[in-house]
Amino acid sequence: MTIVYCLFGTYSTGGIERVTTLKMNYLAEHGYDVHLITTGHAGRPSYYPLDPRIHHVDLGICYDEPGTLSRFTVYRRNYRKYQRHEKELRRLLFEIKPDITIASGWHEPKFLYRIKDGSKKIIEHHSFRNMNTAMYPIFLAQFDHLTPQIRFKYWLRTLWGKLMTYKQGLYDRKFDQLVVLSEEDRELCTHCPDAVCIHNPLTFIPKETSPLTDKVILSVGRLSVEKNFPELVEIWALIAKDYPEWKLRIVGEGYTTERILAVAQKHGIEEQVELCPFTKDIQRHYLSSSIYAMSSAFEGFGLVLVEAEALGVPTVAYACQCGPRDIIRDGVDGFLIQPGDREAFANKLRSLIEHEELRQEMGKKAKVNAERFALDRIMGEWEKLFQKLVQAK
Repeated sequence: MTIVYCLFGTYSTGGIERVTTLKMNYLAEHGYDVHLITTGHAGRPSYYPLDPRIHHVDLGICYDEPGTLSRFTVYRRNYRKYQRHEKELRRLLFEIKPDITIASGWHEPKFLYRIKDGSKKIIEHHSFRNMNTAMYPIFLAQFDHLTPQIRFKYWLRTLWGKLMTYKQGLYDRKFDQLVVLSEEDRELCTHCPDAVCIHNPLTFIPKETSPLTDKVILSVGRLSVEKNFPELVEIWALIAKDYPEWKLRIVGEGYTTERILAVAQKHGIEEQVELCPFTKDIQRHYLSSSIYAMSSAFEGFGLVLVEAEALGVPTVAYACQCGPRDIIRDGVDGFLIQPGDREAFANKLRSLIEHEELRQEMGKKAKVNAERFALDRIMGEWEKLFQKLVQAK
């Protein structure tokens, strides 16, 4: 069976790149003819190693992304790139003649369904259904004083987010299959009643278990607004001075570094908050921690929770949309906290710090729970889906 993945690239450390590379490598190892078509590598190597049997073609389109440029400017500059992208992708798909073509990234959903090359088209959602509107209240919360101008910008951005969510729904219905990462998100996708949930797989085979003796609370992720790390520092500040030997260690890189450090300084706990750069050897951080904490405002899935549990680390997380409810069994291998309830979050951290027996028991159950996300199990679900779609041709 021939499978084509369409993605912006695999040159950076993101979760989409990491998981997609893992899935492609698995399929290549199991006899599938796997092709990767990317848009913006610009000569950069893949950050995560690609199986040499994977056929990789980069189109060299290099889309502009929101950030330093406004969304309207990005849309205008990308418009002609979409036309070229569709033309080049159509040519390649008619050459490859795949059985399955998967839109794993951000750009192909706009037109992949229009290419009638005979392959079944799958669209993957790596974030939850309402992400485009969920992000704006977080930005608004950063301001101490809300001027009319800020409120107007917030209204415009929210309107834009609703439009993007509506457009995404139109695209979703045109594909042969929508795949989401959590059951919670699947329930939100009422526009596609036949959507299926396939969780992200664990990205490594756990060979060790954390002894849960190091006095470290760990959190891993992009230092971006939705990960909500400044709030995690606020939570830690509620109890940190009661446990001077313990540290909150945040592993990641991004643009909220100064805000995180400012919160730690405000509460006088700079010595108990540690920022570490991202590393390929992320397992060593899990193995040297005793509690994993996640304060995200929203998630696509929350693979870091699975990784922590696989290495026997109990978790405390906001029950945000979407993912943590699919992963953590509340009160068994971790704790789910109502988003925004800092006191409850801090109290659960306190319980795990003070009660080593509870920590050890939850850690054992977390390791067993994580077996649900083993690569073989998750990829078995993908293979069944591929067979079902191909047989329906």
